[in-house]
Amino acid sequence: MSAPSLLVLDFDGVVCDGMTEFFQSAWLAWPLATGMALPDDRRDELRARFAQLRPAVESGWEMALLPALLAARDPHDDVSLEDEWGAARDSLLARYDVAPRTLADALDAARDAWIRRDASGWLRCHRFYPGIADWLRGLLDAKQLVYVLSTKDKRFLDELLEWQRVALPSAQVIGKETPRQPKWAVIQALIDAHGLPRTGHGTWFVEDRLQTLTDLRVDAPHLAGMRLFLATWGYVFPRDVARAAEVAGARALRLAEATGPFSAWPR
Repeated sequence: MSAPSLLVLDFDGVVCDGMTEFFQSAWLAWPLATGMALPDDRRDELRARFAQLRPAVESGWEMALLPALLAARDPHDDVSLEDEWGAARDSLLARYDVAPRTLADALDAARDAWIRRDASGWLRCHRFYPGIADWLRGLLDAKQLVYVLSTKDKRFLDELLEWQRVALPSAQVIGKETPRQPKWAVIQALIDAHGLPRTGHGTWFVEDRLQTLTDLRVDAPHLAGMRLFLATWGYVFPRDVARAAEVAGARALRLAEATGPFSAWPR
C-alpha cells in the first residue's frame, strides 16, 4: 500500500492520551459552569467510571458533564451509556438548564487557569502514545502531508505538540471551530484545498471513535473512497473493534502498524 496523499489524524485517543487531564479539567469545569460542587468523597470512583465511558464522548463540553452524570446514576447502569449516551447527556443538560457552550467555555477556562498555575504539571498529565511523536517527526521529514484534527481548542494542541517537539505547521493543526463542523466536512475542505479527488483512495483518516467513522460513511457518501482506520489503542469500546468494518467500512489499526511503514497498514 503506497503512502496516502493526505493523512488526517484525530488527536485525543490517536496521538495523545490525556485521560488524567480530561478528568481533572472536567471536575473543575462543572462547578465553574453550574455553581454546583461534585462529591469529593467519590472522586476516585467517578474517575474510574469516567475512564470507562470516555469512548462515548465526542466533544470536550460533554466531558465537562460526564462526572456529574455518573454521580447521579447507579454504577451498574453505566454499560447502558454505551448506547444511550446522547439521551442521557441531553437529559442532564435539560435538568440543570446548562448549555453546551457554557460547559465548553468552563472547560477551556479550567485548562487556562491550570496552565497559568502549573504549565509543566498540566503537560505531564498527558502522554503521547508510544512511538507516535517519533513517527510524526519522521512523517514531516519525509514531506508527508499530515493534519491533526480535534474538537479541542487549537491553543492546547499547539502546546502539546510543541512539548513533544512535533513541528507541524500551524495550518496543519485544526482545533474546534465555531460554529462546529463535523469532521468529515473539515476533511472534505482539506481534500478540496489540496486539489485531491473526493472519490479517490488517497485520503486516509485515523480516528478512535467508531460513531464518528460511521457518521462519515452515512453523511458523506461522496467521500466513499476515503480509507478509514479505527485506532484500537485509543478510547475505544472493545466491541467496536470487531464492528468497525461492518458498520463503517473501517479497518482496525494497531499502534505498531500505525507507527510502521504504510505498506504494513491493513488493507
